[in-house]
Amino acid sequence: MGRTSVAVWSLQSISSKPLELVGHSKPISCVCFGSQPQPPLLCTAAPDYIIVWNVQKARASYEQGSQIRGVVIFSTPGCVEHLNFSPDDSLVAVCIDKEVLILSSQSEHLHTTLEGHTARVTSAEFSPHHGAMVVSVSEDRTFKVWDINNSVLIYQSTIISGSPFLCLAWNYENEQVAIGSTDGQVRIYDMSDSSGFRLLHQIDVAKHLQKVQMSRLHTDQELGEASTISSKPSWKTQQPTADDTFQNDEDDQSEAGNTILGIFYRVRPTKSRPSSAANLPSFLTHNSSVVQDLLEVPPVLIVGTTASILIINAYSYEVTRVIDLQDSLPSEQSLDTPMKSISLVGTYSFSGSHDQEKIWCLVGSIFQSEAHVLSVDTVFASTTSSHDLAVSKEATGLQNLTITSEGDSVQVADVTVLSSTLMLDSSPLRSELIPKSKAETKPKKNSAQKKSLIQDNQALTFHSKIKSSGYSQKPRQDMFSPKTNKLKGKSTPKVGAGAKALQKAYPVDASPPTKLKVKQSVAEQPTPIHQIAFSGDGQNLACALANKSSMAFKMPLSSKCISFTGHDSSVNCVSWSHGNQYLLTGSNDKTVKLWKKSSSEPILTFQNINEKQKVDKAKSVFSSAIKHSQFYYMDKFIIISCDKAFYLYKYLIDTSVDDIKRYQSQSHYKLVNSYNLTQGKQITALSAINSFYSYIVLCAGSDKSLEVFDMNVGKSIRVTNDVHERTIHVIKQNQGSAYVTHPSSAYDLFATSAITDAIKIWDLRTNRCVKRLEGHQNRVHPCGLAFSPCGKYIATGSEDKSAYIFDIRGGTYVEKLTGHTDTVTDVAYHPVHSELATASLDGKLSLYSSRC
Repeated sequence: MGRTSVAVWSLQSISSKPLELVGHSKPISCVCFGSQPQPPLLCTAAPDYIIVWNVQKARASYEQGSQIRGVVIFSTPGCVEHLNFSPDDSLVAVCIDKEVLILSSQSEHLHTTLEGHTARVTSAEFSPHHGAMVVSVSEDRTFKVWDINNSVLIYQSTIISGSPFLCLAWNYENEQVAIGSTDGQVRIYDMSDSSGFRLLHQIDVAKHLQKVQMSRLHTDQELGEASTISSKPSWKTQQPTADDTFQNDEDDQSEAGNTILGIFYRVRPTKSRPSSAANLPSFLTHNSSVVQDLLEVPPVLIVGTTASILIINAYSYEVTRVIDLQDSLPSEQSLDTPMKSISLVGTYSFSGSHDQEKIWCLVGSIFQSEAHVLSVDTVFASTTSSHDLAVSKEATGLQNLTITSEGDSVQVADVTVLSSTLMLDSSPLRSELIPKSKAETKPKKNSAQKKSLIQDNQALTFHSKIKSSGYSQKPRQDMFSPKTNKLKGKSTPKVGAGAKALQKAYPVDASPPTKLKVKQSVAEQPTPIHQIAFSGDGQNLACALANKSSMAFKMPLSSKCISFTGHDSSVNCVSWSHGNQYLLTGSNDKTVKLWKKSSSEPILTFQNINEKQKVDKAKSVFSSAIKHSQFYYMDKFIIISCDKAFYLYKYLIDTSVDDIKRYQSQSHYKLVNSYNLTQGKQITALSAINSFYSYIVLCAGSDKSLEVFDMNVGKSIRVTNDVHERTIHVIKQNQGSAYVTHPSSAYDLFATSAITDAIKIWDLRTNRCVKRLEGHQNRVHPCGLAFSPCGKYIATGSEDKSAYIFDIRGGTYVEKLTGHTDTVTDVAYHPVHSELATASLDGKLSLYSSRC
């Protein structure tokens, strides 16, 4: 078989004899299969012809012994760089020099010519979402978007990179395209309507491969090698250092190169719905959840370089596996050489369908006259996390490349927000602070004491009894008698505002809030707002201010509010109780104060770690500013974080009313236990659900770690390292509200954010990042975020004086709320209505509502 013919193998029987297609007189430069499974089409290009073959008819002709013929669709094209069929296989895009020719696949007919690139066009792909859209990339470091039906250029990018673009691939689930370049960068762009073709994410493949080399170096060092102990001076000994070893590995890697040669999106395998779900109510089925897609197997992005294959989670953009092709790989077909390696790769081709859980990779080497077929099982690879990044060496192989999840620590059982485990007898959550009765607090007087008091009083009255003045007697006649039976029927009791709110439901199908409804300043002078929070019934909005105070605005938002003053420094956090009657504030003055909603005076102050411990004041007080405090476990406890520990308190509120002794409050608290981080030196963010019973507490450490505590056992159960590139400053859990219902799996989602990094959505059960959201600016100030009660959207603040609303199903922001005059520091969703409150650094609150 020469280079002028094509051999076609069947993946079902790859060891069988191939079908040979002969029709070119010059070497073939490019081949491409069609998009449709029936009939299977194959296009081949050479300097003499471009031919389309029907593989099914060709195989039938071969079996009958007749001549195999193809359809010539173009003559003397020259050197063809790339071929691609349209989604319906009616057209073929052909990249020749600086142009893209759109040809008919049935006859020799030129449909359209796309010109405008200033250098060689390396790839052009039809959109699977819009058949008339074509995206082309070129060595001129730009990409163009064409509409061949209307014969217009939709978009032309600027020069993006310093390295040429070589390949691209469409995402079949979302309107996104990935572009690879020679410098080891993969850029993902949004191609949806009115998106501006903005950059969603940039994957530094070269950086990930460097991490793999570092991991290998550390592994070799841990295995241990023969050491030499010398008494010679240091200037006489010349031993290779770790840096030299890494430099040699880096030279080997740079010799192989990080050029992106092939990109492919694998869609998620289709799974039938379980029959048992048909008997469940609609609100209990998995299909009713808007986040169910995130909790299933995500799509995978396969990236091929000159020496490695990377498997990337297409939702979180995390590299889950790296396959080094230069290592010895097991081969099932070659019995003589069971271990094989692939030298410098020159080309890639990928194939995968909806009903298959594996990807076929055809790898062509530059220095070897053979092609290697790899089978990659991407289901396990897509469900693992990049925090367990490893080079798959023993678990990879030629013809049967299988990625296993052995050794992964992501499969942790029974880690969920809504746990079915009963509360242990020794659980700290069983602790209670029982109020003492008056009979226990006041000692009873005996009869001798009472008799002495009577005798002492006899000196004044001379009698044991004093005649009454008559004021306590009943009047002789009734001056007024009210009529209580005026209405014969039973009257309906008046329904309060809270009861009316309970009769409502959150509009889960409403559009994102984009209409500015109200704008309100919190003070006469610009005052930064650190945090905002709606009460559970949506009747109040609390704000933590930098002017040593906090405020609670009555909804609908207006100037009517209650100010809570008493801290000696700026207030960092505010938290409402589940009963919506109490407010908790934490400040830089190392105290936490508990307020009643209707009173401007604190009823309880957390100043000492333990209220009863007053022996050593220096050790009993909180050592630093309070960054987070909140109610926990349906208002039964209060959690306060300080330094590297968080404290669990039980408390008792004195509800007695006494205007004379109002400063002598009987409210008190008691420390249940304290919990320290395993690794980090300071807690930078904390989250725990208070709207329902949950054992889980999430903590972020200053070392970029995320730790999960199970309060039922009172221990840390999981630590995840390097969650973000920087320290996490906010954790938000998807807890909905009292006016919307979600499946239990939806409550296992939580989001984290860090400065100079994106928002990551995590699944608590599998400990993996299921989505990555970026597009907002967060470089200096810690901007807050919030889940919508319906679970569809995430809102976040930004430093470009805007707030962004992301659709967690699409992966990009759908709305940008402008009109702010400073950095948006925090956002909060209304629990009842489709409304969003934003707070800015200049002390202004804005309320946005849905347009429909």
